[in-house]
Amino acid sequence: MPQVYCHCCQKVTAHKVVMKRCQEEHDSVKKSLACFFATLFQGAHYVKMEKQTFCRVCNTQADLVEERELSNVEAA
Repeated sequence: MPQVYCHCCQKVTAHKVVMKRCQEEHDSVKKSLACFFATLFQGAHYVKMEKQTFCRVCNTQADLVEERELSNVEAA
């Protein structure tokens, strides 16, 4: 688990990393289907995800997530 500064605890604590889906806004069903098939045929991930970190002590979400802070995180 990465060690990140927690503003609530006011010290460096262990944080858990979770993946959350990004909300995509589409104006119409036609645009939504076009985007889905475009990502499907390109071989890209069809679900956009973002990393979020939460303190293991007080369970508050970290404000900023920097890639260098999460470089030592391993997938379970």
